[in-house]
Amino acid sequence: MIDIFSNFKVQYLFISILLLITAILVLKKKVLALFLIAISILWNGYYIAPYYLNSNVVESKNDSNFKISSINLLSSNSETESVKNYIKTENPDILVLLEFTPRWESELLSVIEKYPYKKLVPRTDNFGIALLSKFEMKSSIDYFGLNIKPSIIGELKIENDSYSVIATHPIPPINQKTFENRNKQLSNIIDRRSSFSENLIVIGDFNTSPFSNHFNSLLEGDLKDSRIGFGLLPTWPANYKILQTTIDHCLVSKSLDVLDRSTGENIGSDHLPINIVISAN
Repeated sequence: MIDIFSNFKVQYLFISILLLITAILVLKKKVLALFLIAISILWNGYYIAPYYLNSNVVESKNDSNFKISSINLLSSNSETESVKNYIKTENPDILVLLEFTPRWESELLSVIEKYPYKKLVPRTDNFGIALLSKFEMKSSIDYFGLNIKPSIIGELKIENDSYSVIATHPIPPINQKTFENRNKQLSNIIDRRSSFSENLIVIGDFNTSPFSNHFNSLLEGDLKDSRIGFGLLPTWPANYKILQTTIDHCLVSKSLDVLDRSTGENIGSDHLPINIVISAN
């Protein structure tokens, strides 16, 4: 429960600011209140500020850029035309689809056919997954030691360089067991870092926010959060902005330059899509 509540530091920051204003205007003996509220503002701001102040944004050195998009479709989402139009407009070179069901496979057939390299794992639950690429790709399914929810590993060739793309969707932490399995799945990916290309991209719905210690442990090696310099870019829940936090992520090797990072429009899912433009080495 502590980990779940850590996801909402933006909301805590705004509440603290409102309390600060109220304390200044209303309370007569306000020193202790102001002190405690100031600590709350500084504490929550400490976790938020780096996404705006620490800029890794660079300009493109050449025209060899590629875009990767990740969409949690929502298995019950009926707005298929919105999804298809969105993918057509964004036209990503690499596309990750989560909650990919047999129905979605049928509905998106015209989109899927445009990608010559693909790995599709449709499922009737919320953990179907697909990885599609316009670049040469060898792909495989991996459960990262848990044998519960599938991930896809794609080994790609882009501009004569090798890239590993891992599309993953750990189980949400609704109880102690699923909390542990989510953490294990993510940590098992990092533990196998040496078996992947130097250029590594890990992308998907992680079911955790950047404010969790378990998320931050993923960044202790050579990976970085692609949002640094572009803002928090919250993705869930899509229809309730006041509660939104970021649980859809893209981690990339520190050697890779992120040229752009954004969230897409609401396409009927409870998640907003994410888009990342990366400079090919």
